[in-house]
Amino acid sequence: MTDDDTISVVSPASTCAASFAAPATTATKTWDKTTVPFARQLQLCDDLNYTLLPEKVAQQLRSHTSHQTLPDAPRIGLDSRSGILEYCLEDLDTPRLNNFGEKLWWASPTPDVVSLSQHTVLDRRLQITEDPSVHLLWVEGILFLKPLPAYLTSHAFWEFLLDKSSDDTNRDELHATCLGFLKTYASLIQRRSDFRLAQKHHLLGGLEDVTFESFIAFISSFDNIPHQDISSRWRYGLIHLDALNFHSALHLHRWHLNRFELRWATYFSRFFPVVLFIFAVFSVMLSAMQVIIAAKEVSDTATATANVGFKKVLNIFIWFGTEAIGWSIGFGLFIVVWWLAIMFNEVWHRRRMQHRVKKRLRSDAETT
Repeated sequence: MTDDDTISVVSPASTCAASFAAPATTATKTWDKTTVPFARQLQLCDDLNYTLLPEKVAQQLRSHTSHQTLPDAPRIGLDSRSGILEYCLEDLDTPRLNNFGEKLWWASPTPDVVSLSQHTVLDRRLQITEDPSVHLLWVEGILFLKPLPAYLTSHAFWEFLLDKSSDDTNRDELHATCLGFLKTYASLIQRRSDFRLAQKHHLLGGLEDVTFESFIAFISSFDNIPHQDISSRWRYGLIHLDALNFHSALHLHRWHLNRFELRWATYFSRFFPVVLFIFAVFSVMLSAMQVIIAAKEVSDTATATANVGFKKVLNIFIWFGTEAIGWSIGFGLFIVVWWLAIMFNEVWHRRRMQHRVKKRLRSDAETT
């Protein structure tokens, strides 16, 4: 996104952004995880067909084009069922984030995802990535987004995905991952401005000729998918990269989960303020100790006939050094207590948010 596209900042904090409600539909479709979540006439990619070939025992994906490859993946042929599943898992699955399980909640307090236009209001630059584990991570005014693969919008692909006739591994895992990934786009693109932003930043790379109305008709099928039917990563919304790395050190015993610094100097620069603060506090305390010791030595060696004013000056030095030590310790404790208070307040806020969201999810599950 160029500088001309940047909108003035309303709030740099993610908690100030309220997610838009799901678009209202005229009829609520009963959710069935064993069927394709959208009607065939709503598909955006019609290059594929799931059919039974004469020389094959089982049905197989075939393309209407001359290249028998997966849409948006010209390296992946349609002859290998296991190869298609392996590629799609690599393209969409997030095993490292799934390892967090429910602990991922600590890095993301709400499953809501705000629209693309709202991210520009929050002064976040849209950055394209092909790593699914980076999708919907944000840091320092940058939001990472993985483009929507065209094959996910094909009805034939979903028929292949839901076909239980073969014993292909990880089929259920891929199904939950695909549902969750599309559910994020149902939140990211809700209005025409969101759709235009997605086109401008090539988030819909293989769907250039799709209109806004047809896209909304397709993506609305994923608005009300129950959270228990999607993979654990996509049950949570935006995640701040620093928070994710912090909780990765706590729960996965890894110093970080994702790093984008090209140099170690950039990586360690984030720790400079803390190191500088500690260094400044100890420098003031040690300097004050030296002043007190030197003043006491001079005061003890001074004769009885020494100038009274000079002794008062020495006492002022001792008093000032003592005060400097006390204020340094007090200020340091104040910062630590302030930080702990912020942490406890965040934990309390996350607990309340977790309780409200779980209550809402239970209510949604009962209605579906």
